[in-house]
Amino acid sequence: MSRLHAERAEMCAEALDLIARRVAQRQAAHPAREVGDTIPLREVLAELAAALRVGERTVSGWLGDGAALVATYRATLEALREGRIDERHASAIIDAGALLDDGMREEYERLVLVVAETATAPELRDTARVIAARLQPSIVEEARRDALAQRQVKTYGLRDGLARLLLDAPAALVQGIFERITDMAGALAGESESEPDAEPGADAGSESRARPGTQPADRSPAADAAAAAGCASAESADNRDTRTLDQRRADILCDLLLAGTPSVGGDAGLGAIRATVHITVPILTLAGLDDTPAILDGHGPIDAETARVLAAAAPVWQRVMTHPVTEEPLRLDTYRPSERLRRLLNARDRTCRWPGCRRSATRSEADHTVAWQDGGATCAANLAILCKGHHTLKHASAWTVRQLGGGSLEFTSPTRRRYRNDVPAVVEAIGSRVGPPPWRRLLEAHHHPGDAPPF
Repeated sequence: MSRLHAERAEMCAEALDLIARRVAQRQAAHPAREVGDTIPLREVLAELAAALRVGERTVSGWLGDGAALVATYRATLEALREGRIDERHASAIIDAGALLDDGMREEYERLVLVVAETATAPELRDTARVIAARLQPSIVEEARRDALAQRQVKTYGLRDGLARLLLDAPAALVQGIFERITDMAGALAGESESEPDAEPGADAGSESRARPGTQPADRSPAADAAAAAGCASAESADNRDTRTLDQRRADILCDLLLAGTPSVGGDAGLGAIRATVHITVPILTLAGLDDTPAILDGHGPIDAETARVLAAAAPVWQRVMTHPVTEEPLRLDTYRPSERLRRLLNARDRTCRWPGCRRSATRSEADHTVAWQDGGATCAANLAILCKGHHTLKHASAWTVRQLGGGSLEFTSPTRRRYRNDVPAVVEAIGSRVGPPPWRRLLEAHHHPGDAPPF
């Protein structure tokens, strides 16, 4: 399949060459008048779309990716041809590097292919954006300006009685909106954030359990409308709220947009919930001495200005000590030992560590690699974040996990296949091989042999 995708990419590049020649021929045949360069391309798109019975936008994507692979990312094309990556990996590499200068793309491709051969496509898409941002920090600000100009709201009709509201807005705002309605949905069900009943690997929980003896709050108008339409949000016979977490999120969002507040009688506390946005900001960026992009949890790189605005409004900062080479988070110095250890794990792992799982660490559990009852220590070297489903799978199946040091894990499947999983910070630090980060050059310039360490 990968070989066929590589062949299609080469054919698409050839098609674009033919289009370019056709444009030149038309301009030569009609020198007295302008010939629109888009007409030959639109002719080919329409023909291919009709012949293949796909949309013109799909064909356009094939042509663009094919041209990029043949002209710019030859090593990626070769990896695709050999089956070391698939089409989605190649698309992620092209998309993340779209704004890079030509001189940066060779180094970017070299670094990102190291990750591509061991990561899933969604993991690669996130990491590739971080690597590109570290190679050329200016693209984050450029991407932010482009994204801000494209903010919009759209609606799409789905099947009977269902429609979709689509919001394109700055990533930090969207992440905050989602976290806020998730917290509200959890509070409405009377359960803590750490207890969503979700399928393994799900980023948004499905059905949640009500705590025994907890009376649900009155349903909102949105929930009543859903119940009147025969949806699953109707309360069960024992008067418990049986809506799933997704359904409660949708109802609360509708209430907020229509009424300005969640309509849940008797539970005024929901209105006081505010969003929690997690960002990792280099200290020199925070101080305004550097513009190295920050990392928004659940999204990727964000520009330095947005990061400083979010940090200025944050009630609490967590200082994360990182390894000077690998950039692995090593220590937090803000909270009591038990809380600090869990926050350290969240900062290190970010998501469930099971291969391919993307569930947020804040909604997952800390697992002892060597069980506590077997003598395993409660420390970072013997703990890893696993979502509830994968935590259960580890203990109830033949899957095993081994700590390799530095936060790296090795998963062994029941068929004895092994899968290495490095912490995100270690993978993203590949981009720092291009040269020492600005903060290190600044410290070295003011530090002399024999002096005490700067911190």
